[in-house]
Order: sequence, then C-alpha cells, then structure tokens
Amino acid sequence: MVRLREADVSGVPVSKNEFLDQFNKLNAHIETALEMHDFDRARRIDMARRQMLHEFTSKVMPDGDKVFFDTLERCAADNARAITHITSEMGRIRRKAGRKMRQLNGYRASRTQ
Repeated sequence: MVRLREADVSGVPVSKNEFLDQFNKLNAHIETALEMHDFDRARRIDMARRQMLHEFTSKVMPDGDKVFFDTLERCAADNARAITHITSEMGRIRRKAGRKMRQLNGYRASRTQ
C-alpha cells in the first residue's frame, strides 16, 4: 500500500506534487481493483486515499490551487466512470444469468413431462 510520508528528515511537509503523485497512484490501484471485481480491496484503498487526503489538507491547505483541485476532480471523475462501468457490467451479468436460469427452468420442466 502506498503511504504518504508525514515529513522528510528536515521536518518539511510532503510537497503538493508528491501528494498528487501518490494520490494518482492510489486512484490507479482503485481502478485496477474495480476492474478485477475486488471490491473489498478497492474499498480499503479508497479509505487509505481519503485518510491521506484528510491528513494532507489538515497540514497544507492548497486554497485556490487550480492544479491541485483539478487533479482531485479528475481522480473523482475517473473513479465515478469506473464504478458506472462496473455497475453496468453487473447489470448485464445479472440479466444474462436470469436468461440462463429461465432456460434451465424450461429445460427442467420439459424433462418432467
């Protein structure tokens, strides 16, 4: 798991660029977990990412930093897109399973006659 360093050896907080790099990496790990249908892993990574965001913004408030907020918004949009895709895929699989069950029930009914 990627962890955000609290400070370097001199005690200086992690830079915005380091934070954004780590945040993007966690976002990519979430998308990979969703693609693999490993929802528990995606949830755990998301929790770590949220905690990292909370810790960073409690120490460094990037008020008015367009790049910072654009990056966060892009990550949120990427995750929303991945979740929408997975939800759609789950619906497709559910419909396909329903058709197969109806076919199986029809087959079973025809065998008993």
